[in-house]
Amino acid sequence: MSARDSVIQTPELVEHTLALLPVRDLLVIAPLVSKMWQAITLSPTLQRALFFEADPTASASQPVQNPLLVELFQPFFAPNAAETFPWPGTATSILEMPWAQAPEAFKRADASWRRMLVTQPPVQTMVVIQTRHGMGGSFERRAVLRDLSLRMGMLYDFAVPFLHHGRSSFRIIWNNGIARESDITFMLSSSSSCMIGVWDLIRAVDERFDSVGGSEVKINYGEWVHLDDEDEDVWD
Repeated sequence: MSARDSVIQTPELVEHTLALLPVRDLLVIAPLVSKMWQAITLSPTLQRALFFEADPTASASQPVQNPLLVELFQPFFAPNAAETFPWPGTATSILEMPWAQAPEAFKRADASWRRMLVTQPPVQTMVVIQTRHGMGGSFERRAVLRDLSLRMGMLYDFAVPFLHHGRSSFRIIWNNGIARESDITFMLSSSSSCMIGVWDLIRAVDERFDSVGGSEVKINYGEWVHLDDEDEDVWD
């Protein structure tokens, strides 16, 4: 038996080799090589490499974003510096994701992306800040979600329905291990004014982007606070 044959027929060596593959290749190509390789991809080590299971060795001070999700769901992983309006997450940016090229594959209830952790180690705490602008002024409400082990399915199910209102956008601030009140901050903004502007160019998300496996994400928000009030920084 050659050295190469010895490697590809030894489960431990195959696992070590597969762990070096990009996430896409490990997820899509490796299981097709043989039944043995398919079984090996289910090992705890490779399930962590695929972001299906939490990696207890991952550094909380240097979290790693799921590279496949970054590629496929770019509006959710835009750099923190993107502060201009509308924010990166809009109906337009969702419609321009790779999903549009193969919607039936992405929207399946058992689509693997739904089960993927967005980072290693997993995001456990998320602050949600929703801002509403209208003729009566600007209002804000907040919520804190804990013990999440956040997966892409939940993040998607929370964000996309919000965009059915054409004048809405979102932005995610990744704290990247910095000691703050949350691992990420999810900021949502919507406008109900009659002003004509950039918001009117934003399209609504159509049914092609409705994930069959999706479910409503319930958020227990605090009270709406008028941003002109003296206590605008106080929230439940």
